[in-house]
Amino acid sequence: MVQLNYFGDNRDFFKYDLITSIFEAKFLERYVFIPMLTKPRKNNEGNKKPVNTGDKSSNLFNFIMVCKGKSLDHWETWLSPHVLSYQTVKPVDDIFFCDELRINYWPRFRPMVGAEKALVFIDPDTGLETGTPPYRKRQGPEKYILNDELKYLFSRLHLESLLMIYQHLPSNKLEHTKATRKKLKQVQSVCHGSLTVAYREDDLAFVFVAKTAEMFRRLQQFLSVYHRRSKNKYKEIVQLHNNSVEDVDCEDKRR
Repeated sequence: MVQLNYFGDNRDFFKYDLITSIFEAKFLERYVFIPMLTKPRKNNEGNKKPVNTGDKSSNLFNFIMVCKGKSLDHWETWLSPHVLSYQTVKPVDDIFFCDELRINYWPRFRPMVGAEKALVFIDPDTGLETGTPPYRKRQGPEKYILNDELKYLFSRLHLESLLMIYQHLPSNKLEHTKATRKKLKQVQSVCHGSLTVAYREDDLAFVFVAKTAEMFRRLQQFLSVYHRRSKNKYKEIVQLHNNSVEDVDCEDKRR
């Protein structure tokens, strides 16, 4: 979830450990951040402090602990030593994503999305489009990236780059696998010819979208290593093959 009051919470710790690990694996070099920052709301999501269980970066944990103030600019400070370039639209803390102006938001990122060997991270408040327009209006339409917007970004993605999309899952953990599968099928229907895989821990999944088999293979290898390293009880890799879904190394089914 991208709100300034959530900065440095447990989801941020997971999110940026995963992102940092991708760059440490050396198959991508550049970072493009599409934050979809929404205005703060009062709830308890941001109160979930990160916990260092030893499977994620201690340096990242320490960095979060000493950050002064809640700002997305801190992530540029953290990631800059790991990447050749860090691109986003600035001032990053002052540009809020809203439904009324969403059509004007995406062209700002058009020159960045085509970067070579880039991880293009889309960070909506909730995730991919879901439900009907009336449903999204009740929930807050600014929380979602719409299918047409995803298609727009995918069409401009470089062949040697990846899309990465934040996806919050239902609170019921029995629905997590099913919900992840549904989102993968949704992406495949929108991004024709895409290769898609998701990595999940607890109620948070990251959906990856590739254009080439070689980039997808490198991503699979990375996720397999990351999955084995994680100590999270509820972790899972799910991927699509020929319009069917196959679970890979699903911890939930072993327990």
